[in-house]
Amino acid sequence: MKEIYCDESVWMPVAKGLRQRGWKVKTAHEEETLGDADLEQIELARKQENILLTFDDDFLSLVEKEDLEHNGIIYVNQSNKKIGDVVKKVDKCLNKTPELNHIEYI
Repeated sequence: MKEIYCDESVWMPVAKGLRQRGWKVKTAHEEETLGDADLEQIELARKQENILLTFDDDFLSLVEKEDLEHNGIIYVNQSNKKIGDVVKKVDKCLNKTPELNHIEYI
């Protein structure tokens, strides 16, 4: 099972909720990468073989434009979503495909 790396756009209660569901989660805050460029965060997640969880659609255009390698990205459009709903949807996605290696849109 891959670990999840939450970039700085992800609400901290989402990371906590995923941990409560048994997922290993790292956050940009814990990794001291707050403010780092998106490219650096993608590279960190790739090197650590983490799935990148983000609410920031800039990652999607960067990955597609630059054809960057990654270990899976989950993009959540958080508009009108509650924390619990985001946690449930990400958990469901990961349970369905724990070795995610593509971009998943939620």
